[in-house]
Amino acid sequence: MRKITKESSEAFVNFDQYRKSNTEVASLDTIARFYLHGNCIAEINRGKLPHRELTSVKIDLCGWHTPTTRERINGILDALGYDFGIAQRNYEQVLVKRVPNFIFNPDGESSKTYSQDILKLSDDSFDPDFAEKVFLSSEFVSGTDLNAIADF
Repeated sequence: MRKITKESSEAFVNFDQYRKSNTEVASLDTIARFYLHGNCIAEINRGKLPHRELTSVKIDLCGWHTPTTRERINGILDALGYDFGIAQRNYEQVLVKRVPNFIFNPDGESSKTYSQDILKLSDDSFDPDFAEKVFLSSEFVSGTDLNAIADF
């Protein structure tokens, strides 16, 4: 992760102002917006819930399917504590979750590898809380189109 991504993502989740190069974080009392090249790629609204501070998170690629946009969004998702990120597979934008997969050797030792679960994105915007619920659902099937799911 680049330094600018780490710094801007931390500023975003802490509702701090930030501006460097093509990246800007603007925040008011309860809303923080993350801009890349003038496009708002993420927004969080802070509320007063007993179990957490954030009431909603919105992510949007704004039509820019570039490595830089994906990196900034992945930095934001990481800073917010999500265990998945956005990637490109066969020219399509997808959400990728790393899932531990243990392989047992004949010697009795185990090694830890990762398999990837994928949610397709037919739209540039998504709600990471909803995506997390889909990934955690027992009905989840890798390769499902996130935007085609009614609710979980």
